[in-house]
Amino acid sequence: MSKQSWLARSLKFVVLPLVLVAGLATLARAERAVAPKLLPEGTLAYVRITDMQDMVAKFQETASGRMFQDENIAPLVKQLYGSVEEQWKQIEDRVGLPLTELLKIPQGEVCVAVVPAGAGPPAIVIIVDVKDKILSVNKLLEKGEALITENGGTKTSEVINDVKLNIYTGPGGQSVAQFEKDGTLVITSSKDLVKPLLTAWSGNGEEKSLADNVKFNSIMSRCSGSKDERPQITWYVDPVEIARKVLANGPASLALAFFQPLGVDGVKGMGGSMIMGVGEFDDVIHFHILLDNPRSGVVELIALGSGDSTPEAWVPNDVTNYMTLHWRFEDMFKNGNKLWDSLQGEGDFKNIVKTRLSDNIGIDVETEIVPALDGRVTLAQWVEKPVTVNSQVNIFGVKLKDAKSFQTSVVEKLVAKFPEAVEKKSFGGVTYWAVKMPQREGAPELPAGFRRPTPAAAIIGDYLVLTDSTNALHNCITTTSDASRGLAGDLEYKLISGKIKRQVGGDAPALVSFSRPEEALRFVYELVRAENTQKGLESASENNDFLRNVNKALKDNPLPAFSVLAKYFAPGGGMVVNDETGIHYMTFTLRRK
Repeated sequence: MSKQSWLARSLKFVVLPLVLVAGLATLARAERAVAPKLLPEGTLAYVRITDMQDMVAKFQETASGRMFQDENIAPLVKQLYGSVEEQWKQIEDRVGLPLTELLKIPQGEVCVAVVPAGAGPPAIVIIVDVKDKILSVNKLLEKGEALITENGGTKTSEVINDVKLNIYTGPGGQSVAQFEKDGTLVITSSKDLVKPLLTAWSGNGEEKSLADNVKFNSIMSRCSGSKDERPQITWYVDPVEIARKVLANGPASLALAFFQPLGVDGVKGMGGSMIMGVGEFDDVIHFHILLDNPRSGVVELIALGSGDSTPEAWVPNDVTNYMTLHWRFEDMFKNGNKLWDSLQGEGDFKNIVKTRLSDNIGIDVETEIVPALDGRVTLAQWVEKPVTVNSQVNIFGVKLKDAKSFQTSVVEKLVAKFPEAVEKKSFGGVTYWAVKMPQREGAPELPAGFRRPTPAAAIIGDYLVLTDSTNALHNCITTTSDASRGLAGDLEYKLISGKIKRQVGGDAPALVSFSRPEEALRFVYELVRAENTQKGLESASENNDFLRNVNKALKDNPLPAFSVLAKYFAPGGGMVVNDETGIHYMTFTLRRK
């Protein structure tokens, strides 16, 4: 066998496998534990981006991302971004990097957490995967070090577990520790946390991590995505433990004694997630409040119910947002009475309600208002034309057990008690009450481009409907006589309602919502194009470089027809479910194909 053949066989069967093994070993070392496994079990709060680059890619697939890339809108977005870059140049020398380079630094996981730090106040921990952007990070650190030194601060270094640790101390004595390992930058306000972090990093630690926290896992299990799609953003907070840490010292610590009697410690934790570009959904957002079971104190005041969520006959199909909630008013009143009296003495709650509410309005809140409410509340939003800054109108409806009796025993009594504040009117055969807005002498006029609120109320069917726009109330009244104008028959609402029913299962949700992002965009679109807005922007840009650039960008790149933008947006919805673990809120937007 020739030397060349022997060398070739060696490369093939010995050297190359060794190189491959070494490469895999390097990759294995680079694959550090994720943030929840590095942070301590008692972490008080955190926000985590699973992978920054993946999140950016997913955002580009969303409705907003695709719209920004549309050839009709991309030049405007590019010019607006350019104006931001121009403004950034004013501080670029102090920062050390142009904006484009700064935004490229996060290459993977990004996490900001608040963790316990012994007997002292909680500490901050920041974890950022920078990978091959470490040179850019060093430029930032050099600028930061120079700034600290100029202001009387110092920098010292030491080695912990073979990792160089930099400690920056400000003139006031506050210090920040920083190290880099495996292409990941870590910054913390407590040097004492560095060693536990590095021990967890190596996988040799015996201490439990946030990933072992039962409350954290319970919340995250309710906020996870599908098997193939994990959340891009997750967050978690333990509000009770944060309060205990913050209030532990000083006079405010007395408040801690009330946590158990008030039932505040029944709030075990909160958390949520955001998932973009998954299946038929543009985005899905989860929010979960983990509650003790059984509930008591203030937690027991959350008297959610369940029932039919079909939009009421008075809800128009051109609302931008709709939300209906089932609430047990009598249970909330009873539980509030019990809790208050347990702290202040028997009968104190009812006495306060009587003296501060009932006596002032001339109606007994406990016997005439609370028992009259049927347990369903609805909020809808509608845009009044022409579009102005405050064109969005709120329409609030509460279901009554006996509408006719409520009108006699409550509404007419209120009108009689405050005749100077209310004017009785009629529209479409329905009586309503318009609130007279006082005109104070010398009061400033509303700025140009603002809608003047015209509050009004009416009993429509079995609902008391209140709104800050008489035109909106007229629209609701008209809708009741024409089912084709109602939201209940709207195809988009039916589509969203069907998606919600498939998500829930079991009992009906306590809350159901419906939204039209397209209409919210239309509001902004028409507002930007409004003459008053353009005049205001023109005037404001005279003394503001940034607004001058925005104004120029809008003139250089006029907005396309609304249909160009609207084609990217689909309706969305949401729901609240009340179960044995707590309260779960989920909202989603469909993906427009």
